[in-house]
Amino acid sequence: MTARASCAFLAGGDVALNRRGGGGAFGRLAPLFRRAGLAFANLECPLSRRGRGAPDKILLRGAPEMDEALLEAGFGLLSFANNHALDYGEEAFLDTLARMKERAIPLAGCGANLAQARRPIVAERKGLRIGCLAYCSILPRGSAAGPGRPGVNPLRAVTAYRPRMDPAEYPGAPAEVHTWTVPEDLQAMAKAVRALRRRVDVLVVNHHWGTSMTHEVRAFQREIAHAAVEAGADLVLGGHPHVLQGVELYKGTPIVYSMGNLIFDFDIPFFTEATRQTFLFGCTLSRRRAADPHLILCRSAVRNAPRPLSPAGGKGREILRLMERLCAPLGTRLRVTGGKVRVLPA
Repeated sequence: MTARASCAFLAGGDVALNRRGGGGAFGRLAPLFRRAGLAFANLECPLSRRGRGAPDKILLRGAPEMDEALLEAGFGLLSFANNHALDYGEEAFLDTLARMKERAIPLAGCGANLAQARRPIVAERKGLRIGCLAYCSILPRGSAAGPGRPGVNPLRAVTAYRPRMDPAEYPGAPAEVHTWTVPEDLQAMAKAVRALRRRVDVLVVNHHWGTSMTHEVRAFQREIAHAAVEAGADLVLGGHPHVLQGVELYKGTPIVYSMGNLIFDFDIPFFTEATRQTFLFGCTLSRRRAADPHLILCRSAVRNAPRPLSPAGGKGREILRLMERLCAPLGTRLRVTGGKVRVLPA
C-alpha cells in the first residue's frame, strides 16, 4: 500500500428486489455506485425459486435474475447477515450464496456453517486492503449459523422490561425497555475485529440490529458499535429498522445506525412514508480512516427506481431536518455542501 492510497466508498441501505426484471432497478443511483471504488449494501432477501416459506413471519424472496440489478450497479460487497436470509430455508439460502459466488460478489456474514459465516471478506481496492465483518442481532429461530448448520453470523442481544411506575397502582402502564449484548458474543466480535485489524489497511463492520420502525437507537446498538470501534473498526454500518437513525462520530469513527430501505419490493402492512426516506453513505477510505463522511439523500423504491433528492427543498429537506434531529443527541451535526450532506462533530 502506498502512503496516499485511498478509495471512495459508497453504501446503501436494505435491498429486497422482487420485480419483473433486474435491469435499471437502481436508476440514477447506479452510476454513483459504479463510480465508487467500493460499493456496499445489505441484500435483504434470498434470490432463488426453491425452498419452503418459514411459518409465522413476513417472507421475502426474489428471483435469481435479480442479480442483474446488483451487477449493473457494480456492488463489490454485500452483507447477507439479516433476518430474511433463511425465509425460504436452507435451499434458497445456499442458492443465493452460490449465485453470488458465480457473479463474483462477496457476501459477508453468512455461510454453510458458523466458521464460514464468521469469515471476514478482504477486498483489494486502489492499493488498499479493505476488510469487512458482518453480524446479525435480529435472529429468527434457526437462522443463526452453527458448527454444521447454514445461517448468518449471530451477535445476540437481550431485552428486559421494567415498569416505570408501581404496577399495583398503575396496571398496564408503559415499561422501560433495556437492551444489552450477550457478553460472550460481544467479546467474540471484538476478538474478530482485532484479528482482522492486523491483516488489513481499513476495516468496515456491518450490523443488522435495532428495532423495526423506530428512529431510536437502542442501547445494545451503541454498545456493539462502540466496542467495534475500540477493537479497531474504521467504519460501522447498520440496518434493519426500515427507517432512518442517526450518525455518530465515536472517537472520530463514523457509525451509521440505519440507512433505512433502499429498495423494498414488498407490500409490508406496517410500512409508512418514513420507510421511503433513505440516504447513501459515502466516505473516503484510507489507512485506518474513513474521512469525509457524508450523506446523499434519496427516496426509497418500491418496484421502481430509487432517486436522489436535493437537500434544498421538498422530500429532501424533510429528510435533512429529520437527520439533524436524530444526529444531535449523538453529538454530530450536518452541513450541506452542494448536493451532499457532510457529517461533522457538534
